[in-house]
Amino acid sequence: MSFCSDFKEELLQGAPHRRCCKDAYAAGLLYDVQELRENCLVQVVTNLAVRRECARVFREKYKRTALLNGSALLYASEEMYQSHMNPPVFACEQCAIHFMRGLALSTATVNDPEKSFHMEFRIANAEKIPYLAVFFAERGYRPGCRTIKGGGVGIYFKSGSAIEEIIGMSGASTALFHYMNNRIERDIRNTENRATNCVTRNINRCVTASAKYCEAIERLEESGALLALSAELRETATLRMENPEASLIELAMMHNPPITKSGLNNRLQKILAAAKAQEEKK
Repeated sequence: MSFCSDFKEELLQGAPHRRCCKDAYAAGLLYDVQELRENCLVQVVTNLAVRRECARVFREKYKRTALLNGSALLYASEEMYQSHMNPPVFACEQCAIHFMRGLALSTATVNDPEKSFHMEFRIANAEKIPYLAVFFAERGYRPGCRTIKGGGVGIYFKSGSAIEEIIGMSGASTALFHYMNNRIERDIRNTENRATNCVTRNINRCVTASAKYCEAIERLEESGALLALSAELRETATLRMENPEASLIELAMMHNPPITKSGLNNRLQKILAAAKAQEEKK
């Protein structure tokens, strides 16, 4: 099973007990309905278990039986038809949690955190979007919004921390634990990769610079001009040739006595200048 399927399977186990929370849960679960005709609403739910839960909740709340047509549920209820555009009512602190639980069950998709951070609530009825935008904003979550090909609107989140909080708010503690663990592991891998890339770039720069100095030293040696340099420059040239992969700091400490990095750089520049002058004489 996918992470999203496991997430919804866990949500199905947390049905509320209070009457007000049951109403809030039903409001979230049956939130994305569209008018089919007078006194009749339709909702498309692809997940079989969630579709059965929608039918159960509708039957319990409105004392009617939903009609099934493939993945579509038909709700023939005047009471639901008259109230479906009204915002949900939260009578206690737990109501918002159960509304989120129902909403996530019927409309949410969430990617496996090992692959990417993306959670989206897909709403077919665009008229229901403004309330959701306010609902999330009041809780500190700023979602993106996109038009879904084929119809509908997607309200999405790409922040790993925001997705964690929403999963936690919906009451899926096991899914939250799994998501947090995978997010931490992914962050560690990214940090290690950045560190490795940084070290690699530094090594490449060091090797490139070293090759430039070694080439200059070789030209001086071939022309016999290396012997004309001062003892200090000859010492630096010898150490550079013997230790082509050493960094400037490491090379500076090899001198007897050790010299500073700026002092070493000054000597190397003099060696380059001597090699250039020798080329110009030729």
